Amino acid sequence: MSNVQSAMDTGMNDMDMLDMGELFGDDQAQAPVKSGPGMAMFRDVPLTVTLEVASTEVTLGELSDAEAGDVLPLDKAVGEPLDVKVNGVLFAKAEVVMVNGKYGLKFVSTRREQKTDA
Repeated sequence: MSNVQSAMDTGMNDMDMLDMGELFGDDQAQAPVKSGPGMAMFRDVPLTVTLEVASTEVTLGELSDAEAGDVLPLDKAVGEPLDVKVNGVLFAKAEVVMVNGKYGLKFVSTRREQKTDA
């Protein structure tokens, strides 16, 4: 099955997977994101985006006793959206998808949306 076909099976199309403009406020249909004078110069600042699957706390002793084949349970349920962090700060929740044979992220909510829901 092709990557595009598997994306279609999950109800997504190429535009959903690849169009990031709407997420970052570039979509003309949405109200533009307000920014102060000179903010345009920051658009090319590199950021580190990471996907955090889950986490857990263990003691140094537990970790030092770990061996190949041991399983460390994590704190996130299977199927729950994963945390997307930008420079270590929570930015969004997302699901992992395939895009042209590579992993991609489908955003299911952003911090901006979470703040307006509160």
